[in-house]
Amino acid sequence: MAHRMKVQHTGLRIALAVWLGLAVTAGSTSAWAARSLPAIGDPGNVTVSGISSGAAMAVQYAVAHSQGVSGVGAIAGPGWGCAQGRVSQAINTCMCVREAPSTTLPLARQFASSGAIDRLMSGKPQSLSRAFVFHSPDDATVRAASGDAGIAFLRDFIGQAPTVDRGNASDGSDHAGHGILSPDGGDSCTTSPNDSSYVRRCGQEDNARDLLHALFPQRPLDTRQRIDQIPDSDLQPFDQTPFIDEVTSASPYIAPDMLWLSFWPYRSDRRDRLDMAATGYLYVPPSCRAAGARCGVHVALHGCKQDVRTFARTTGYIHWAEHFRVIVVFPAVQQGSSPVSESCSAGAVPSLADAAWIQPNPNGCWDWWGYLDGTDRTRYLTRSAPQVQVIERIVRALTRSN
Repeated sequence: MAHRMKVQHTGLRIALAVWLGLAVTAGSTSAWAARSLPAIGDPGNVTVSGISSGAAMAVQYAVAHSQGVSGVGAIAGPGWGCAQGRVSQAINTCMCVREAPSTTLPLARQFASSGAIDRLMSGKPQSLSRAFVFHSPDDATVRAASGDAGIAFLRDFIGQAPTVDRGNASDGSDHAGHGILSPDGGDSCTTSPNDSSYVRRCGQEDNARDLLHALFPQRPLDTRQRIDQIPDSDLQPFDQTPFIDEVTSASPYIAPDMLWLSFWPYRSDRRDRLDMAATGYLYVPPSCRAAGARCGVHVALHGCKQDVRTFARTTGYIHWAEHFRVIVVFPAVQQGSSPVSESCSAGAVPSLADAAWIQPNPNGCWDWWGYLDGTDRTRYLTRSAPQVQVIERIVRALTRSN
């Protein structure tokens, strides 16, 4: 218990942060030790995308590493920096839009000038040039107005409008619930009390196909190129722990997530691992396994309450990887033990929530509001963010880049 008690008091942070988490199971024994991930990716062809909290993290990663990321996709996510380090704002503004999100572009440019994120050239990223956004008008978890703020930010930050998809009436995807759309989805197109995977089936609507096409426009889209049957053995687990250990060994501050004897804050074992799972997954398509092959690397980030392996198997990324000649890696956050509802019907969250003693993450969300940060309300948006650093190390291992 002693190592858990080495926690700084950073003011109060209420357990209402529980509102926002999703998760991942640890998975099976690793096929690859972390440091033996195949170094077959092209460091000049890295893209990232995600859904919900994963969408927020994808944009955070792409903005922080805009010199090394060429494209970003966001599905059902809030705009960059919307939460401003406050769980009350994450819920009230970024998810439920009880007030309009404010522009965050000046903060991004300030970070770039200070070196907290990659520097810009003539006000624009040196590599990041393409973006894709899907946001259903009927999303009741992250309201469409929040998605609109994200679209505006990407347009202004990158310097050109992202490809935007709001669904269509022919297959009902314009009324889809919160989630990612895939022909292999296990949930209904619209929101249902039976939702479990947040991978939704709306006819043949395919978010992964469309975002990969937007990020890799040099590959003409041919719907016949989707590979429907992929052996389970081709989706390989890998050990995330060494990457996590590299980050935590540098002794960054990590906020507590538990209370001992109902009053003393401490870090759980899960929080000591940055809320990340021991296991992520990797898919290398056949053409990228050949000797001398150099394929792109795409980082796909699950959302809250999603099992990473189910996410990887059903969302369509691996089914299109061969066509777009891209290796897909699925980093993972560990699932919370007691997930909670994300309904906006519960009413506004008071600002007192921002001063809680602990910062829990029961739904296994990526850190898009600063739950690891304590009093520093901006680190989660920078290259110094602990989870961003873990993803960076995974990408470097796949590309053997410095």
